[in-house]
Amino acid sequence: MKIWFWLFPLVVMAGVVGWYWLQRRREEKLQREGMVLYATVISLEPVTVFRKPSPVTKINLWVQEPGGLRRDVSISTRIPAGQKFVPGVMLPVVIDRSNPKRVIPANEESVKRAQLTGSREQRRRMKSQGM
Repeated sequence: MKIWFWLFPLVVMAGVVGWYWLQRRREEKLQREGMVLYATVISLEPVTVFRKPSPVTKINLWVQEPGGLRRDVSISTRIPAGQKFVPGVMLPVVIDRSNPKRVIPANEESVKRAQLTGSREQRRRMKSQGM
């Protein structure tokens, strides 16, 4: 009887750890192999959990893939304290080539492979700023 009492929490914890590991591996692969672009911030929305504010913010973005049309995407992420985002800011994001709906913020290593997209004026401004 005692083994069944401990078996259920162990199975649940193993499932949670396995899910975290799987998501982490997917993100690492996407950071290595995904397409890195600059996206324009449209708006920011606070995320609430059970009607209480959360440290997570939903960021609505415009992304333009090379040779494609501009489309709206959103990511939910934590914004560090003291960092301010306003509409119009360009953020580096990684897009999954096999599933274009999957978008995550780019890390320091993947930003080095960023492709400049957008209008000619935007690309010139980004090059002059060293992006």
